[in-house]
Amino acid sequence: MAEHYAALRGIRTRKALLRSELWKQIGGEVERVTSGLEHVPRADAKPLGDTVRVAAWNIQRGRRFDAILRALREEPLLASADVVMLAEVDSGMARSGNRHVARELADALGMSFVFGVSYLVLEDDWGENPGAADNQLALAGAAILTRAPFEAVELVDLPELRDKFSSSEKRLGKKRALAARLAGASRPLTVAACHLDSNASPLGRAAQLESIAASGEALAGGGALLVGGDLNTTTYDLASPWALARNLLHKLFVTGFVETLHQYMTPELRYERDVFEVLRAHDLAVDGFNDRASGTLHFDLNDPFALQKTKKLVGNLLTRYLQRRLRPWNGRVPARLDWFAGRALSPVAAYTVDPRPIASDHAAIVVDVRL
Repeated sequence: MAEHYAALRGIRTRKALLRSELWKQIGGEVERVTSGLEHVPRADAKPLGDTVRVAAWNIQRGRRFDAILRALREEPLLASADVVMLAEVDSGMARSGNRHVARELADALGMSFVFGVSYLVLEDDWGENPGAADNQLALAGAAILTRAPFEAVELVDLPELRDKFSSSEKRLGKKRALAARLAGASRPLTVAACHLDSNASPLGRAAQLESIAASGEALAGGGALLVGGDLNTTTYDLASPWALARNLLHKLFVTGFVETLHQYMTPELRYERDVFEVLRAHDLAVDGFNDRASGTLHFDLNDPFALQKTKKLVGNLLTRYLQRRLRPWNGRVPARLDWFAGRALSPVAAYTVDPRPIASDHAAIVVDVRL
C-alpha cells in the first residue's frame, strides 16, 4: 500500500477519506492490516517458574534502538526479565530506521514475541523524522516479548477518543492493547500491555482501561492477571481546549502549583481517580506492584520537543509562566505515568529502571511476582 501513502496524506478529513475512490479500493486492506497480529514463537521456550520478573516499557517508537537493546541486554533488572511488554513499537517507520523493532529485539534477545498493530502512520509527529525519509510498512503498535510459551494471544480494541486521521500525527487504525496468556510450570500468567491515550480526559482513559481489564480478565479465566504499561496518568484533561482550560484553572486556583506537581507522582488522589477506580473494580491492585519513589517520565521544559508541545497546548504566555515557576526544579519534574496492577498474584519487589544513555522518554518499570 506504500504507493498510496502520499495520496492518503493529501486527504484532509475522515469524511473525505470515506467518500474517496481510493478508500473504496484499499479501505478493506487498510482495516485488515491495522488489526493485524504477528506471532513468532520459539521452539526452546520454557514455562514460567513460580516467581516471574515482568518489565513494561514505552520505548518511544524504538527510535534509539541500539540504546534500547543495550538496556535490555545489560541492565540487570531488564536482562533477567521473563516477560517484556512494550508500548510505542514501530515496524517499517523511517523515524526508527525502518526496522521491525519487535522482531529485531526478540531475535537479538532469543525471545518469542507478538506484535499487535494499532496504526498505519501517514505523518510523523513533530521532530521525529527531520529528514523526511520514506516509511516502508509504516505500522505502529505494541509488543510482548517472552521466554515462555504463549497459550493464547488477543488484540484488544479500545474506545476511540479522537480521530487520529485529523491529528498532527496523521494515522489510520485505532488504539489497541495486547493481551497474552503465558504457560507456567504451576499455572499460567495472563499479561496485558497498555498504552492509554494522552490526548484524552481521565474518564476517556478509564473507558479504555475498562476494555483492557475486561479482556484480560476473560483471557485469564479467573487466574493470575498482570496489567502493565503506560496509562498516561498525566493529570491533564486534553479532551478539548475547554477541558484543558478548566483543568488548568482548577490546578492554579484550587489545588495550587506545588500540590499540582506533587500529584504528578500521586495521580490517583484527584485528577486520575477514574482510571484507578477501574482497576479497583476489577480487583487489580497497584500497591506493592510499583516503585512509588521514582517517576517514570519527567515533564521537562528544557527538552525542545516538550517545550514545543507545551506551547501548542497552552500558548506562549502560559508556557513562559510555567518556565518561570519551574525554575526551583530546574524546569524538570517527575511524574508517574507507567503502572502495574495485578490480581491473584503476590508482588515481591518493584523497580524503576531509567537506562543511560537515554533510550526513551519513559523509564522502564519492573515487578517480581509470585504465581
